[in-house]
Amino acid sequence: MKKILSILLVILILPLVSAAELSFYPDEKAFEEFLNDERGYYVVSGESEYSQAWATYLDAKLSRFKERGQEVIVLVGNVYENPKMKELWELTGLPYEASLNPSVIVLDNAVFFTGNEENIYLIEEPFSQKHAFEIKEIYGALLIVSFLVFLFTFLFSKHGKYTHFFYILVIALLALWFSNSGLFTISETFLKSIFQNALIGQEKGSLLTLFFNLYFRLYSPTEEAVLILHLFLIFLIATLLFFIAPKPYRELGFVVFGLTFASPTFRHSLETFNGSIFEILFLVTVLAIVLNTKFIEEDSKLIKQIMILSVITGFGALIWPYLLLIPVFMFLALPTKSMKNYLYLGLTTAIFLAGRSYFNVPLPEWPLVVRFDYLILFMKEGIVQIILISYVLFRFRRSILRMKGGKALLLWLFLSHLVLMLAVPEVILALILVSSGLAVRLITELYLT
Repeated sequence: MKKILSILLVILILPLVSAAELSFYPDEKAFEEFLNDERGYYVVSGESEYSQAWATYLDAKLSRFKERGQEVIVLVGNVYENPKMKELWELTGLPYEASLNPSVIVLDNAVFFTGNEENIYLIEEPFSQKHAFEIKEIYGALLIVSFLVFLFTFLFSKHGKYTHFFYILVIALLALWFSNSGLFTISETFLKSIFQNALIGQEKGSLLTLFFNLYFRLYSPTEEAVLILHLFLIFLIATLLFFIAPKPYRELGFVVFGLTFASPTFRHSLETFNGSIFEILFLVTVLAIVLNTKFIEEDSKLIKQIMILSVITGFGALIWPYLLLIPVFMFLALPTKSMKNYLYLGLTTAIFLAGRSYFNVPLPEWPLVVRFDYLILFMKEGIVQIILISYVLFRFRRSILRMKGGKALLLWLFLSHLVLMLAVPEVILALILVSSGLAVRLITELYLT
């Protein structure tokens, strides 16, 4: 009775809550007490697919903090599609319409997670900074990362005298960043779209929706699963940055890493889990392959190499369509008499078009609006790269038109992304990465060779 009176008092005192904000009744402390007590729980979802999806999430998440049982009923959805919630709703003393707003209502033996299709994703908010890893998850993640660190350290020891030492330094910097930052969260846009669609099991959507649908079936649909994947992807990106530097000067991958991660915009984008981390991963993966593969002219081996590269580029383009610029610029940067470039462009385009008929591809909305604020931001955060690139190009201006190889590919990507950024601001992350690699490549290949 006291809790019901508290709820009514909150309703009378506080202004109406926006549907875009999560509310706690009677307060957040009551939810914390529920989370930490020893009573068992069981989840009852509504009839809608979004209610059932988030019920699956809540069941998996709560099981990390509490035992399942029959003491407390956890209701998900709203009174219009959850009969059990409608049956018990009078205990809250609230009108039916209130169940359409995102809220967490804690009573003695019942907890309500409410919302409609547009806002129920906000019930994740109370758990966003709460992680409860199992021992096997911790040891499993440490084992996999340790193996990969030793593997790449050994590999880099063959590429330059000090490369492996710089790589270990990068891993140490990442470890410090991970342990001292509490900002590794899931973006609201990602929760509302990809995360929710993956929970629902939506077959047609983005390629990332399909990936997370499969990932959540293998793992648990919780923040813990996303956080482990999040940190692992950042580790892969930092590792692959070393392959952007020329092979004889692989240790300068540390400089590529430093110039890239020195950008606050780049770091902030990676701290919040969203689709951009996959865009960067595919970009750095394709560049690492293209810049380090010696394409053999034998027909059978060449076709295998191009097919692998085309699959990665084609699927990556379904997430980041501007990857299609790479096979286009291969004609200018790496000209050849063989059919390599035609085969690469043709297979990549075919995979992209086939995938686009099934998946949604994030293309810019028309008409495009030209903005200069991100150009100014890039000039501010990428000033070192801009100075280095400008100086080297001016110093060797007579040889620019004859430039071939990796530096030429990065130069074409740099110029195209610089123009694209005026209308597509999100390419600033790719531009920061490409400009860092270009600066290092120009200095090493024009000055040190």
